[in-house]
Amino acid sequence: HNNMRVFPIVFTCDDKYFKYTDVVITSILSNQNRDVHYEIHILTEFISEENKQKAISQLKPHKNFSITFHELGNIDKSSFYLNSYMSVSTYYRFYLSEIFMNYDRILYLDSDLIVNADISAYIDMDFEDKLAICSSSPYIKNKVLQGDDPDYPISYFTEVLKMPNPEEYFNAGVVLYNLKKMREMDIQQKLFDALKEIPEPKLQDQDILNSVFSRNGGVKLISNFYNNTATIRITPNRLLLESLKKKLGIKANHWFYIYHYVGKVKPWQRDGVDSGLFLQYAYKSPFFDDIIEANQLDKQELIKKYRLNWL
Repeated sequence: HNNMRVFPIVFTCDDKYFKYTDVVITSILSNQNRDVHYEIHILTEFISEENKQKAISQLKPHKNFSITFHELGNIDKSSFYLNSYMSVSTYYRFYLSEIFMNYDRILYLDSDLIVNADISAYIDMDFEDKLAICSSSPYIKNKVLQGDDPDYPISYFTEVLKMPNPEEYFNAGVVLYNLKKMREMDIQQKLFDALKEIPEPKLQDQDILNSVFSRNGGVKLISNFYNNTATIRITPNRLLLESLKKKLGIKANHWFYIYHYVGKVKPWQRDGVDSGLFLQYAYKSPFFDDIIEANQLDKQELIKKYRLNWL
C-alpha cells in the first residue's frame, strides 16, 4: 500500500468480548473506501489463537486491511478503579500515545457500536489544535443542563472533575485522538495523576478523560451524527430498504454515521427496537454463531425476521 493512506483504528477488549468487536470490524469492512489502508489494532490482555485466526482469515482477502493484537499483560492494575462490569482494559486507552508512538492520530472505537458508513472521513478532520475530536454525551449534557440529578450534581463536574465547561462533556466511545499533541503535553502522565486525584470516577475513564482534556485545551466537538447514542426504531423493512439502496448505489438515508449502543442491555442480549442494525453486520461476521450461542438467541427466527440472508 505504497501511496495508500494509512488509517489506524484501535479497540480494547478481552477474549469474551472480541466477537462483538469483530462485528464493528465487519461493519467497517462493509463500508470501506478501497483507497485507504485500515490498520486495526486490538489492545487486550489475551485473545485466544482460535479467535485471532478467525479475524485474520476474515480480513485476508482484503489487501487494504490488517489486524494487530497488542497483549498488555504486565500492567499495574492496582491504580485502576473499576465498576463491577468494567475490566482493566477500560483504562488501556490511557496508554495510546505511548503504544502508538509512530502515529499522529488514531481513532478509538468502543465495541458496542456499528459503523454504518465509510469511516475514513476521520483521516482528514482538522483537530484545530485540540486534543481530540469527539461528540458530546447527550445523557450527561441533559443532567448538567437540568442540574438537579442527585447522582450527578453540577458540583461533581465542576469540583471533582474540575471541568471548565461541564456541558461540553464528551462520550468517550468514539474519539479521534491527537496523539502528537498528547505527547507534546504529556497527557498520559496527567491521566494517571488524575486517577489519584479522582479516586472514584462515576463513569470510569470517560470521567478522567473529560477532566484532563477539558483542563488542557479541550476537544473539538462534532455532530452526534458521528456517535448516535439514542435508541432509534430500526424496523426490518427500513433496514432492507436501506440495504437495497446501498447495493444499487442509491444514496441511502443516513440517520447516523456511527450507531452506539450505550445502554447496559446490548443488542445481542435481546431482540430490541435497534437490534436489527447490529444483526445485519453480525450475520456477516465469522463470529455470528458464537454470538447466537453465547446469548441463546433463536438463529432461524432472527434470520427470517430481519431477512438477514437477503441483505
